[in-house]
Amino acid sequence: MTANPRQRILAALIDVGWMLAWAAVVTLVLGAVALAGVPIRLGPFGYNLFSMLLVVLPVTVALTLLEAGRYEATPGKHLVGLRVRRDPSGERVGWGRSLVRNLLKLGLPWALGQFAVLAVITSPAPDAALGALIALVVPAVYVASLFLDGGHTVYDWLTGTTVITVAAGRRFADPESDSAAEDDPPTESWPAEFSPSV
Repeated sequence: MTANPRQRILAALIDVGWMLAWAAVVTLVLGAVALAGVPIRLGPFGYNLFSMLLVVLPVTVALTLLEAGRYEATPGKHLVGLRVRRDPSGERVGWGRSLVRNLLKLGLPWALGQFAVLAVITSPAPDAALGALIALVVPAVYVASLFLDGGHTVYDWLTGTTVITVAAGRRFADPESDSAAEDDPPTESWPAEFSPSV
């Protein structure tokens, strides 16, 4: 079953929280280095590139490894009960497809946002404002696309993927057994006191 937009937005917010936590760790480490007296003179473009290499790239690679790996889900998707699969076959997503998906989903909007902020700070002009507008439009289009075309985002469509729901508590995705589990939960794995009455 295709995931509903609310589930996907919640999963994305959880993942963004993890990303911001990682960004905070990187910032604290760089702050500690600066306080220790090590000069870091990169300029605005250098800091922008540095943050891309230390925050966006590692997070994009981590999300790729998680979605194409054993659990087929990012931390947010895992907590909400979602998995990424190929569309329409339902097969597992490979590493390459997952990387492209995460670059489009996370890398592109984050990079556009960073470059827009850099442009507005260094040379406030109409071009910089246009860049900032584009940086806002891309994620807005992603969110809006969740509510169109059966819940597929633009990056799902471009990469041939879909996000499915899985039975609550399932660590590994199996679309066939998950759809059966939604209709008839497996009582044999539940303790007797929690088994649903038949």
